[in-house]
Amino acid sequence: MKIFLDTNILLDIIEERGPFLLAALNVFDLGMKGSIKMYATSLTFANCMFVARKHIGHEKALEGLRFIKKYVRIAAMDEEQCQLALASNMPDFEDMLQYEAAISAECDVIVTRDENRHFPTQYIPIMSPEHFLNTYAKDFND
Repeated sequence: MKIFLDTNILLDIIEERGPFLLAALNVFDLGMKGSIKMYATSLTFANCMFVARKHIGHEKALEGLRFIKKYVRIAAMDEEQCQLALASNMPDFEDMLQYEAAISAECDVIVTRDENRHFPTQYIPIMSPEHFLNTYAKDFND
């Protein structure tokens, strides 16, 4: 299974955001064990660095991203995804870029805390970490 991790999930891990950390880590752990393949875009990494360096400092943010990159593959975000996002007329352009990249990478689900707020749902399910774990965790048990 391929999952696309939204920026807020990676920030939860990097910044160790209390109420959200455990669910994000449980999803990430599945990727570290090889049960799932995790994807994000280079834009996600840039956004994480921009936000996290303000809260935890440049070095800690960079260290967190380096750790995450060991397990997360980069989904392409090029002219095609940009054109599709521009044509969508959705209110959040950045989310549409991410959505189109997830589709292009053939991800099975987008994991985000912004479940069903800014993403369309007709082509790929959008789930919170908890929803994802409740739906699929049994599939990954040995």
